[in-house]
Formats: sequence, C-alpha cells, structure tokens
Amino acid sequence: MINRLRIAVFAIACGLFFFLCLQAGRIDSLTTHARPLMLLFGAMAMAGVLAWAVFPNMRSLKSAIFLVLGLSVLSRLLLYPFPYSDDLNRYLWEGTLVLHGENPYQFTAEASEWKAFRDPHWEAMNHKDLKTVYPPLIILSFAALNSVAYLPATYKVFFGLADMAVIGLLLLCLTRRGMHPKNALFYALNPVPLLAFSGEAHFDVLFVLTTLAALLLWEDGKTAWSWVMLGISIQIKVISVLLIPLLFWKRKSYKALWIGLPLLAPSLFFLPQLHHFLYGLLQYGGTMSHNGSVNYLLLSWLGDRQAAVILSTAILLIVVVAISLRTNDVLKGGYAILAALLLLSPTVHYWYLAWIVPGIALFPSSAWILLTGLSGLYFSAWDHFGKTGIWSQPKVFFYTQWIPFYICWAPSFLARLRQFMSRPVEQNATTLSVVIPCLNEGRQLRNCLASLKDCGSPIEEILVVDGGSTDNSKAIAQTFQAKWLTSVKGRGRQIATAVEACTGDIVLILHADSRLTGSLVRRVMTSMTQNPDAVGGAVGQRFRAGPKNSVLLLIEGLNDLRAQLWHNSFGDQGQFFRREEVNRIGGFPDLPLMEDVELTALLKKRGDLLFLGGGMLCSPRRWEKENPLKRIAQVISLVIRYKTSRLFGRGNAEKLYREYYPGPD
Repeated sequence: MINRLRIAVFAIACGLFFFLCLQAGRIDSLTTHARPLMLLFGAMAMAGVLAWAVFPNMRSLKSAIFLVLGLSVLSRLLLYPFPYSDDLNRYLWEGTLVLHGENPYQFTAEASEWKAFRDPHWEAMNHKDLKTVYPPLIILSFAALNSVAYLPATYKVFFGLADMAVIGLLLLCLTRRGMHPKNALFYALNPVPLLAFSGEAHFDVLFVLTTLAALLLWEDGKTAWSWVMLGISIQIKVISVLLIPLLFWKRKSYKALWIGLPLLAPSLFFLPQLHHFLYGLLQYGGTMSHNGSVNYLLLSWLGDRQAAVILSTAILLIVVVAISLRTNDVLKGGYAILAALLLLSPTVHYWYLAWIVPGIALFPSSAWILLTGLSGLYFSAWDHFGKTGIWSQPKVFFYTQWIPFYICWAPSFLARLRQFMSRPVEQNATTLSVVIPCLNEGRQLRNCLASLKDCGSPIEEILVVDGGSTDNSKAIAQTFQAKWLTSVKGRGRQIATAVEACTGDIVLILHADSRLTGSLVRRVMTSMTQNPDAVGGAVGQRFRAGPKNSVLLLIEGLNDLRAQLWHNSFGDQGQFFRREEVNRIGGFPDLPLMEDVELTALLKKRGDLLFLGGGMLCSPRRWEKENPLKRIAQVISLVIRYKTSRLFGRGNAEKLYREYYPGPD
C-alpha cells in the first residue's frame, strides 16, 4: 500500500536526520569544525522538510502527536554533546554573583571588585569589558539553576525541557486551529532551535516559550494571565515590549496593568544599579552589529552606525504600529513583529532566528524556512576566527544567506502590503457549502456523498453541479438530499455556477472521486474561525492505493510542499474559501481549466491561504491510465504556460482544456 511506502521513506528521512544530529553532536570545537558544521546544518534543514513532506498517515491525531514528540526528544538527545556556547559561561558566573549577594549590574565582569569570583567560567566568558544586558528575572533564573548544580549540564537539561514545552504548545495550537500536528516538525526538526538550545544552551528558549504562551493565553481570552506572561517574557528578553501595542490595541482593558507585576517584582532585587542595565542595552544595540541585513544596507548608505540604528528603529516602530492596527490574528501579528525586528536588527546571531521558528510552524513560509536552512552559514565567522583570530563573517557567506531569502520573500511581502491597504478579511465562518462538479461520475459520486454524510459535522448545503451526465448521477445526488444544478461542461465553469448559488460562509470544493476522512469538515471550519486573516486554503489529498505507489507518493509530497510553502493548490486537494472574498474578486473563475490555479492567484492577494495537511482520499485513476511521469510533466507545462499567458494579460484556458481533455471525459 502507498502508506507503507510513505512510512518507509519517512523512516529513511528521519534516519538521515538523526545521523546528521549524531555527527553534529560529535563536533567538539567550532573554530576547527565550522565548515563541516555548515554542511551538516543545511542537510539537517533539508532532511527535516523531507520528513514533513512524507509524514505517514496516522490512525489518530493522538498517534501523530506522539510521533512528533518522539522525534523531538530523540533528536535533542543526540545533540546534547554539542559544545555549549561561551554565553553559558556568563550565565553561570552571573548566577554565582547573585548567590553571593552581589549585584551583576554594578560593575563589568573584569572589575577588580569581583576578582575573588573569577573561575574557569569567568576565564571563558566573552565581553568582560561590558556590563550585563540580561533582565533581572533571567539573572535570578541563573542563580536558581546554579543552586541546583554549578554545571553547564544543569542549563542544558533545563533548557531542553523548556524546548519540549514549546513543542507541546505548538501541537496544542495547531490542533486548535485545525492544522495537522506534523507542522510542529518545522520547529522540532529545524536545526536552528536544535543547535541553539539543545546544543549551545542559549536561554532564548525561555523567551520563545513565554512569548508563545502569552499569545496563546490571549487567544484563550485569559487577558490578565496573558499580560503577566508577556511581562515574564520581557523580563527574559526585553524585545517583547514590541508586542505591548499589539495586545493593548486588540483588547483595551485595565487588565494590562497586570504586566507590572512580573516587571517590578524581580527588578526590586537589583534596584540600586538597575539603570546600568538600560545603559548596557543601549550600548549593545547602538555600537555592535553582526549579520544584520537591512541595517547593513542602511549603514553602507548612511556611513554612520548610530544613524543606521536610529533609522532602523524608526522603521521598526512604524511596522509595529501598522501590524497592531491592521492584523486580525494576534498570534500571526506577534510573529510578524518579531520577524520585522530580525530583519531590521543590527545583530542577528543564528539563534535569534529561533524567536520566529514557532511562527514558521504555525504559518509556514518557504522564504523563512529557506533562511533558517541557510543560517548555518553564520558559522563561517567561527571558521574565520579560527584562522585569523578575528571574529568576522566573510561577505560571500553573508550574501549567500540573505539574498536568496529576500528574493523568495519579496512576492509575499508585496502581497502583505496590498492586504494592509485593503479592508480586513471577513471573519464569519459558521456555515459550510460543499460544491461537487461531476460528469458521469455516478459510482464515485455515491461514495463521495456517503463520506460527507458520515463526517459527523453539520453542512449547510451540498450542491452537485453537472456538466451533461448521461448516467444516474442525478438520482444519486437526490438520494443524499443534495441540490442538483446543471451547467456548461467544464469543471471550472460548473463550479462557478454552483458557487454563485451557495449560501454558506465557507465553500469547500470536492471532486466527485474524492472521499472525506476523519473530522475534515470540522477542521475546515475551525481553521477558518481560528485564522481570521485567512481567506481560504486547501485540505490536501492522499491517493487510494494503486499499482504505481512510488509515483503517487511523489505527487502527494510535491502537492503538499506546493500548497504549504507556496500556497498554490490544485482542485483535487480540496480547495475551500470564504464566499464573500470570492465575491469581492468577481466570483469564482469561470474557466474550463486552470480555475484552481487562477483562484489561488487571486485569493493570495486578499489574505492568507491555509493548508490542513490531508483529510481526503482521491482516486489515482487518471495517473494510472497513462505514464504518470509524463502526466506530471504535462501538468507542470500547462501551469507554466497558463501563468505565462496570464502574466501578459492573455487567456489560453480554452486551448489548454482541449489539450488536457483531447477526447470524451
């Protein structure tokens, strides 16, 4: 069966990923092994995406969740031996100062007043000439961990548990939004959080955890607790203050005052010298830069570091205000703000990208996945340091990391700008209409309608639109109380006729040879309710077993990747959309062919397109009638030719239809 093949390929992808983790875990020095680490990093990123693409069909949602958790634990254990960051030495040493009653904000680490506390961790510490830039709560956390054991292992274990908690919250959020749990693999098998937290033990994982928790509490309507958690997040990493306008604008309430509790309480321990903390932040942000993209361009243009920082900050604040005012989805808006911070920051260490990796899992983006995969080029600075003693990233690696990202990201950025200029997306998602085009599909239609009847979720209406059937399709449709419509032959034209007659808030398009599995209808409605910025999406299909399972698996994987990462879906993947949004674009595309391609192209300009990761079984009959590889090439050719024609304002759908269906259907 095709799922057995899927399981086999998935096992190979995971085995490769674990092997790469094992090899990375054996690295004992970044200065001598930076180049092989860059290769391992990129290979891990590709293997992780492959594992997502061929994730097996599980019997239950719970089984899929346990599989994701198991993969997460094993990969993190394999990376445990990876050398910890030199930043960890500062965590340990500053925690020791607190335990001895000292105020870490009072002096620099090299001050003679603290000479008695110098130890091997102090020797290995970086930037001894700077005062700490860590907020009070995280320094108290260092002291608490030191009281358990003054060892790097204490931090690695604790941060590893926090990392698993992030994955747990992601799984919870994905389930609530009707998304497939496998999307958590975009975080769980991403080399950025793996190396940053399980390997180097950066405390940023606590920031990632508390920020995600704050946004989820907000979604749950637990406003006071959300503000408390955001205050904790700020006390771990100050950049969370950027989320305050977003939360306050969406729900103006006196409960915002709860943020003061976590902000004030830990600060009381260090109050006499706390002003040094603010000075240290300004010094770090205004005088240091490494691997920043937009800031680097501004610095090159202005020729003044301080001016570049000021302009970057001004742009960032404008973006924060714009997102706070316009976004309907607080969770998405929060990660958009953090993404803007990363693009405008003068310093972007590779582990900083972990801040937005949960957002990648929740709102997958090909550009950001590419950036995280290329961020391993950051280690070229270690290679350069090992050879010259100078910490600097060679420009060729800098450009190789950032230029492909911006090329890939530019179209989605321009689409977001258009969306910001238009009115917000309608959020109504209470009723569902199902549209099924057919042409002599009596047997297949019966199975499709039966699966809708057994789905266990209410459906407002089912419309079967016929293109001239001569079989018993009409009688079958009436048996299942479906509305029977007739139209000119041509799937797109048939669908357009039915959509015009629909009354549901959401419209789901099914081909007559498809069958629903599980709680698909509920997932569609949940996803559109919980993702207010979404205008539509696709379910994702799996083929019923056939004699050409290997090719069918390839088609499934390519279709999933295209729909998830590039938001381009085909009709047999179960497209769905807000009916009002389709009305605003002039109705469903009245085309005999390529209506699905045209629909996604138009909807992408209006808002987000979701991908639910499966829930339909489709017949492989068309792929079995002829050479499937030849058919794949034909489909690709047709899409390219249609999009090229569309680019020049010409329509060739009729010609492509005659080519795709040269004889009777």
